[in-house]
Amino acid sequence: MQQLQVFCRIALAVVLAFWAFAANAQSIMEPGGWEMQVRITAQDPETGVTKTITESTIKQCLSEAFLKKDPYLTPVIDKEKMIQKGATCSLSDQVRNGDSASWRMSCKLADGSKVDMSIKNSASRHKFSSDMRQLVTKGDQTVPMQVAMNAKFLGKCTPDMVQAQ
Repeated sequence: MQQLQVFCRIALAVVLAFWAFAANAQSIMEPGGWEMQVRITAQDPETGVTKTITESTIKQCLSEAFLKKDPYLTPVIDKEKMIQKGATCSLSDQVRNGDSASWRMSCKLADGSKVDMSIKNSASRHKFSSDMRQLVTKGDQTVPMQVAMNAKFLGKCTPDMVQAQ
C-alpha cells in the first residue's frame, strides 16, 4: 500500500503539471467559466485492483487570450511544463484532427521515476474531455494510472474561479 501512495504522489505531480492546461483549446472553446471534473485511478501493484485515488471538481476562468495559446491541442506546452519540474521528456505519435488531438509522452523525473503517457483530448464550444493513461515506474514497480477529465462551460467567470495562466 505504501508503494501505491508513492506512485500516487508521482502521478499527482504529473497531473498538476497538466491540469492548468488540460482544459484549454484555442478558440474552439468559449472563453469564460468552466467546471472541470477530474478522476484519477490507479491499479494497486500488490493486488491488481483498480482504485479511485481522487475525484475533484474545479471551476476555472479561461480567458480568450489564454485559449489562443492552444495548450490543449499542442503537446509541446505539456512537455515544457514537465521540463520546468526537472523532467526530461520526449514526444511521439502526435495526431491532430480538427477539435481532437492525441500524443504520447515519456518523461524521466528528477527522482529517477519514469512516466509514460498516452493522451487523448477533444473539445467543442461548451464541452471538453481528456483521457490520460499513464504507466508510472519507480524502481522495479510499475503502476498503471488513468486521469479522466470532463469539463463543461458554465458562462461568465465569477470571482471565486481559479484564473488559468
